[in-house]
Amino acid sequence: MGKLSVKGLFIIALILSLFTAILVYNYLSKVGVNPVKPGVAVVVAKVNIPPKTKITTEMIQEVEVPEEYIQPGAVNGAGTVVGTVVRGLIVAGEQITEQRLVVKGKGDGFSGIIPPNMRAVTVAVTEVTGVAGFVKPGDNVDLIVTFDQSSVGEDASRIILQNVEVLAVDREAEAAVAVNADEAKGKKEMLKTSTVTLSVTPEEATRLTIAEERGKIRLLLRPYMPGEGIVVPGTITPKDLVGSRYKADSPAIAVPPAPPAPKVAPAAPAPQVSGGIQMIRGTKIETVPIL
Repeated sequence: MGKLSVKGLFIIALILSLFTAILVYNYLSKVGVNPVKPGVAVVVAKVNIPPKTKITTEMIQEVEVPEEYIQPGAVNGAGTVVGTVVRGLIVAGEQITEQRLVVKGKGDGFSGIIPPNMRAVTVAVTEVTGVAGFVKPGDNVDLIVTFDQSSVGEDASRIILQNVEVLAVDREAEAAVAVNADEAKGKKEMLKTSTVTLSVTPEEATRLTIAEERGKIRLLLRPYMPGEGIVVPGTITPKDLVGSRYKADSPAIAVPPAPPAPKVAPAAPAPQVSGGIQMIRGTKIETVPIL
């Protein structure tokens, strides 16, 4: 068999190339290429937006996102977001959804930040009972009440509510409206007693009201990160701390014995009278002196 010439090899390679191109074309025509879908404009946060903050135009922007990456309820118009209040923290780059807004299309109001089916109730606290002013809106607290003996028969303390959300603290609100630093400082000095507004259920509101009327309320600030959740502590009385049969640690003081009674000398016998007449009366014999 003779060898193929260079021209013959070139013709065979050309035929194979055309055949391969035809096969690839037929395959691509059957499979087809999905066209690139245009993105959908949604509103995202440009900066971190803290909870209960009124949204402004500087905080948001519209970006195009592929349809498969759009979150449910995402807002697609910046005009519908400006002026509303967010429920929780929205981080930069996060899509703003209707569920994260308090009231869509309306201005902020205190009633708008109350969670559904909850009620806002305010309690008075001091520097001591209010955790020294470290409680801020958005924190969660527990509430402990202490009753004295006149209310329940003995002094007792008990945690009545746990993991309660703080809606507002009036100290921050009053200091924020000060005209200058001196006025703010004066307001801070005058606010010896503050108030904390809590989000509770109607049943919790009744318990909290009777506890504040008949006892003393103290707040317990919970950590920022979730912990053990709800615990079930019992009622604590002073007897639980020191025991029902408390004995003093100091030793008893010994009482010295009483001194012995002084000896009393016997009485001198009565002088006998000489002379007289003896008279016998039954079993007794008497001497009657003769005058």
